[in-house]
Amino acid sequence: MITSRETIMTALQALLNAVTFAPTTGANPATTWAIPVGRRLKIWTDVPLQPACFLTSHAEEDAYSSELTPSKTTIDATLYVYIKTNDPTSIPAIDLNNILDGIDAAIAPSVVTGKLTLGGIVSHCRRDGKVMLDPGDLDGQGLAIIPIKILVP
Repeated sequence: MITSRETIMTALQALLNAVTFAPTTGANPATTWAIPVGRRLKIWTDVPLQPACFLTSHAEEDAYSSELTPSKTTIDATLYVYIKTNDPTSIPAIDLNNILDGIDAAIAPSVVTGKLTLGGIVSHCRRDGKVMLDPGDLDGQGLAIIPIKILVP
């Protein structure tokens, strides 16, 4: 039996809500999310206040080392980050990079254990996999899709 999935996701959401980053460019510079991190994904046209972050989990996988041991569950979470980039004097990739740096800092592993355990409730939680980036150079809407893997003992 794994730790409550909701407990895990709530702990991760709390870390993400505390993300700070270098000021974004444009008319309304920001150093934090314009709204709290959401758990119900919305399309960016329905999110007027940006930068915004959404945390989803649409898959998980169980692995067994033997028939006599409990499974190890990996929860596949995904972060969706939206930023408005319609200021023609800015370089949207800079804002997106600064936000990614803020996320990395928030979910950095412990310097002692080398793991982020969300307060001891998981084996590890980390960014893991290919990150999709669209700085929004052409249409004024930036996007990052960031895979997060959470290993639950």
